[in-house]
Amino acid sequence: MLYFISCIFTLLIVISGYLYLEHELFIPKKINVDESLLKECTTDLEIKDTIRKIAVYRDSDIIIAELDDNIVYASDDNLFGIPYPETKIQFFEFIKENKKLPYKEIISLNNKFHKIFYYFNVSSFTNRAKILALLVGAGELFGLFIIWLFGSHKSKKVLKPIYTMTTMAKDITIYNMDARLNISEAKYELKDLAYTLNKMLDSLKTDYTKQKRFVSDVSHELRTPISIIDGYASMLQRWGKKDEEVLNESIEAIKNEAENMKDLVENLLFLARHDNQTLEYNMENFYIDELLNEVIKETGIIDKKHIIEHTITPNVLISGDKNRLKQAIRIFVDNAIKYTPPSGKIIIKSYKTDTGISVSIKDTGIGISREDLGNIFNRFYRSDKSRTRQTGGHGLGLSIAKIIVLGHKGKIKVRSKLGIGTEIIITIPTSIPN
Repeated sequence: MLYFISCIFTLLIVISGYLYLEHELFIPKKINVDESLLKECTTDLEIKDTIRKIAVYRDSDIIIAELDDNIVYASDDNLFGIPYPETKIQFFEFIKENKKLPYKEIISLNNKFHKIFYYFNVSSFTNRAKILALLVGAGELFGLFIIWLFGSHKSKKVLKPIYTMTTMAKDITIYNMDARLNISEAKYELKDLAYTLNKMLDSLKTDYTKQKRFVSDVSHELRTPISIIDGYASMLQRWGKKDEEVLNESIEAIKNEAENMKDLVENLLFLARHDNQTLEYNMENFYIDELLNEVIKETGIIDKKHIIEHTITPNVLISGDKNRLKQAIRIFVDNAIKYTPPSGKIIIKSYKTDTGISVSIKDTGIGISREDLGNIFNRFYRSDKSRTRQTGGHGLGLSIAKIIVLGHKGKIKVRSKLGIGTEIIITIPTSIPN
């Protein structure tokens, strides 16, 4: 359809160009020919006779005047209704009254410059305009016929992918997220659109699957402490009023599970703020070596079963949220303790790099398999599921630690071998970009 419209438009340009060239280029060339003919004339009679012949041939009226507009020759002696040698003519009034199109050139005649005026009949240009109008009308009718003949078929073919997209979009629900557009049927921009929509659907399905799994995992994590609290509450109701041992055991268990649920809810709130992009960091300047020494000291007080070794580079000033960074490092250290047998080593180091400060937490624990290594930062993921209740936690710690490190424009590197141990290296820039 666009092809036919372009052809018609090109045709109209060619016709208009012809009329323009005839007026702007061909007429001056004709005048040059006329001037050469006039130069061959030696008498006034020859000049007049030549002018009359040219006027008939050019289908025009011709006037030759001096530079002050005093007429000396004309193709018709009574062109203005009076003998031309006796007066000067107001040319523009003549043009207006007779509705003719003038064309003026300076020519040399008898070794003297003169003006030569061609008065073309407007009717000849009007006829050409009529022909042009007829051609335009015919072109439009032809174009409409072509559009009617082929347009509907082409339109259906072009719009078919859009119709398919619309139909498919109506069928997509949370219960049917596997439908995808057929990219092979689309062309040009529609193919790009179909590809983009398919990628969007893939992303939506992935996010929805993660959301479903997240809700399922949260429900599972909450079910266990709630069941324990409910069980001990029932024990209190039956025997706790008279049996002090049952009373104390139930209170202690309920308290522990309540703390467990509190930690879980706080972690979930942290993740929710991050997902909603409302998580804020209280940035300040502080020495990270002081923070690491605090974590090492507190770990030594809490844990007496492992050997804590450390090598800390002093006086390293960074900008960040001190409490959040301490939380992240504490998560990595606690994780190392959980998966390292008693008498194993926990080695904490810090050292400067070209871009900032690196902190290494290395253990001699059970290690992580290659299959699990890529998933350890996923929410609710625990590589050693058999030790879940023994080691505690909800599988959210490493996810939270990663969010905190990345929130400080930092990087995390993990090295691990089964049966040998794991090393986590976090690198934090000393100056945080805005």
